[in-house]
Amino acid sequence: MKEKFEVIEIENQTMVLKVNRSGGCHSCSANAGCGTGILASTFGHATTFSKPLEAGVVVGDFVTMQISSAELFYRAFQLYILPLLALFIGALIGVKLFPLNELWQIGFGLVGFVGALLFTKYFLK
Repeated sequence: MKEKFEVIEIENQTMVLKVNRSGGCHSCSANAGCGTGILASTFGHATTFSKPLEAGVVVGDFVTMQISSAELFYRAFQLYILPLLALFIGALIGVKLFPLNELWQIGFGLVGFVGALLFTKYFLK
């Protein structure tokens, strides 16, 4: 999969790249019920990240980068499957600790889910 990124800043042999997320999600009629559309509206329309500076690149240039299918699958797993697994594991821990109290079971599941989302957002790069 190839994607174009705009160079918005260069610092200490590092370029900061920006990409707009899923432009088609805003014109699709199913975006209100689609996971990608919901994530795009929740987390904003652009993402920035840093990469090592390539020779001859200046601010305002567009750089094309490619991601392998294996890396794309791994990142999709981190974003979608990991939080769901954490939800179920948290709920199972709640069932073991509090077998007669569903509120605690639901709470443990939510803590697992939110914890996995935060872990994915801040620690997995």
